[in-house]
This record gives sequence, structure tokens and C-alpha cells, in this order.
Amino acid sequence: MTWIVEEITARGGEVAFRDFMELALYHPDKGYYSAEVPRYGRRGDFLTGPTASSWYARAIAKLLRVVARECGPLTLIDVGSGDGALLENVLLSLEGEPTEVISQVVSVEQSAAMRRRQGERDATLAVPHLCVADIHELAPPPEGCVVHASELYDALPVHRVVAREDGLRELWVGVESGRLCWHERPAGDELREYFCNHGSVLEPGQLAEVNLDALGLHRDVLQLAGGLGMAMVLDYGYPAARLYDVRGRRGGSLACYRDHRLARDPLENPGEQDITAHVNWDDLRTVARSAGWNEAGLWQLAEFMVRAGIGDLMEDAGIGARADLTVEVVADRQEIKRLLDPDGMGSDLKVLVQACGPMIEVAASALAVDPG
Repeated sequence: MTWIVEEITARGGEVAFRDFMELALYHPDKGYYSAEVPRYGRRGDFLTGPTASSWYARAIAKLLRVVARECGPLTLIDVGSGDGALLENVLLSLEGEPTEVISQVVSVEQSAAMRRRQGERDATLAVPHLCVADIHELAPPPEGCVVHASELYDALPVHRVVAREDGLRELWVGVESGRLCWHERPAGDELREYFCNHGSVLEPGQLAEVNLDALGLHRDVLQLAGGLGMAMVLDYGYPAARLYDVRGRRGGSLACYRDHRLARDPLENPGEQDITAHVNWDDLRTVARSAGWNEAGLWQLAEFMVRAGIGDLMEDAGIGARADLTVEVVADRQEIKRLLDPDGMGSDLKVLVQACGPMIEVAASALAVDPG
């Protein structure tokens, strides 16, 4: 913990929780996501949809194949791509000639260590591959584009607030006697207006998180996708009315993970545990509307997988309802069950699909949605 105590001391002895979270997760040397090996996956601290099972990538590949039939070969951009496994698995799932579906894949990954790991995959990719550290290094591609982001928005630094009888207070992290501690300051206008704009009123003692960074990032994501684009965001979250409902989240949604165990104290072991807070889906919807984008749907992961064709994929792979029960069939079904589990990520994770231009009709048709 010494490193972050020294960093905060150098900044005057206290920082907003948003800045503490950015240090803890993204410090170039000490941050949680700067490690040389991925922190996620079965051997890491938590599972994501793509790391829980390769069948997620197969469903994405099937969806992209349908979209490409109408729009031509696509640029596939994965923002927050980690070690690049999802992009590789999508291409491997496109049996035959992947260039009929994907013209190029683009990886956006802040971690230098993960970009190095992706460089080791370049020779195995069947289409051109570009890897960059920041989304602003890219220009919208000339062809149809699909942007994917898995559990990226809930890992963005957030402001943390608490309601008091005399008004909204923002939580800061200070240093006292060499230890991290909580401080409170009156919340600024931007935070107070955020809750007013969403019609949310916090009760005294209620904690909540505000992800202002998500607004700018999503605006950049949609702009990058261009005039014929689709965005798929896989993440944990709720609309504002539910996210800030005191009956379900008096303590906010902030959570920490290490060795697949949940913790609630973000000041413990900074840089050694994940820190996450749920997404406010209404923010991403507002950004999309202002950019002229439409929403195809917001679904639980299980429903998205069904709409993307996981049933057909199972039948094609010989592991459907009529398959003989072999060890291999049971293993594959268990992999898929992890993604569809109604008591786990199948309901906890959501997928928001947005599109612009003619892509909205294509996306709606591919996912069996009435575009209205």
C-alpha cells in the first residue's frame, strides 16, 4: 500500500475517490490492470462472459456472419480487449473464409502488458490486426463496423457519494498516519445535477456511485463506429431508477474481487484487487439518442445468447437436445450453462445493442427484434 499512500501524499494528502480508483486500477506500474498476466479468467480473480466460455465468441461470430451478409465484411473493434482472446476466438469460430465476414480486427487495450501478449497472437490471426492503447488513435473505418466492449464501463473510475441530512457529500480518500481513510466534502454541481437529471433522490445515509467517464467513452465509441455501425456492450448495470433505489442498493453497487471472492472495502490492498461499480444504462442510452443512434435491445446475457443463435450452434456442433450424452457433450453443455445460468451471469450480465444508419434494421433482424 506504500506506493499509493506516497502518491496521494504527493497530491496534497487526499484525492477524490474517482482518482483513487484510477490509480488503484490503472497506474502504469502498480495498477491492478497493469499486471503482466491477465487478472480475469478461471485462474484469475473473476470471470467475464468471454472468459467463462468460448461459446460466447461463437455466438458473436454467428451474429457477425448474419450482419455481414447484408453489410459486407466488417471491421470488428474490441475496446478493453485484454489479452485479445475474444478477437482470436471469434475468428476461429468463422470457419472457412473469415475475410468474408471480417475485413480487419482492431484491439483497444490500455495495458502495455496485455498489448504485448496480443502481439504474440498476431501470427495466428487470419485477418489484418491493429492494436492501439487509446480509442483516439483510431479513425472510423470506411466499411460497416461493430464495436464490442465486455465489462469495460463498470471498470471505469467512479465518483462516490453519500447522502446526508444537510445535502449530498462526495467521498474522498485521504492519508492519516500513513493509512488510507475516508473524507467527505460537499458534492459539486455536476454530481448534484446528475441525480436531478435522472430523477433520483438519495436517502440520508445512502451511498451511490456516479460514472461520469462512461458518458465520454460511449460518445467516442459511437463516433468511432461511423455511419454504419453497431455497438455491443456487455456489462453489469441497471437503469437509473433501479440502480439508485435505496431498497436494493443503500450501500451502492461498488464491489471488489480477488480470488473469485467478493469484498466491499476498496481501500484494502489497492492494486491487488479489482474495483467495479454497476453501469447506469440510461447514460449510454442518452448518449446514443443524442448521436442519432437507435437501440436494438437491452437483454440479460442468456436471452442475448438465445437471440444470437446459441441453440442452432449447439445443434450444428452435435450437442443439442438429441445428442448422445458423452463426456464431451456434457462438458460443452456445462460451458454454455455457465453463460445461461439464471442464478448467475446469465441474468446478472446484460447486453446493450445499439446501431445507426441501415445497421439498425440489420441488427434488429439478426436478433429477432421488431425495429418499431
